[in-house]
Amino acid sequence: MLDFKFDKAFYKEAELLKRCPVPRSTFHKWQNEWISKGLSPKLMGKILVKGTSTVFWNGPAFLKWLQENKLDQECKYDYEVEDQKKAILVVSKLREQKINE
Repeated sequence: MLDFKFDKAFYKEAELLKRCPVPRSTFHKWQNEWISKGLSPKLMGKILVKGTSTVFWNGPAFLKWLQENKLDQECKYDYEVEDQKKAILVVSKLREQKINE
């Protein structure tokens, strides 16, 4: 797994997407695909706060999900190859950030 340290325990979506540079449209596409398979977004790191509309994300859980489901997947279709390229780009940018810190 990518050895990347987050500076907070939980992030709002916009903060997570700044920290893990995934395009917002891709991030929502991945969530929708995951949910359409009948899987819980909690496995992606999504945390819902009961009684509010507030949603937080667990950064390490999201990176683990990204690696297991986008980087390590066998690609059968063109769109899966594109998703894998985007995931690889995110990981490379995180590694770059880590080196520059």
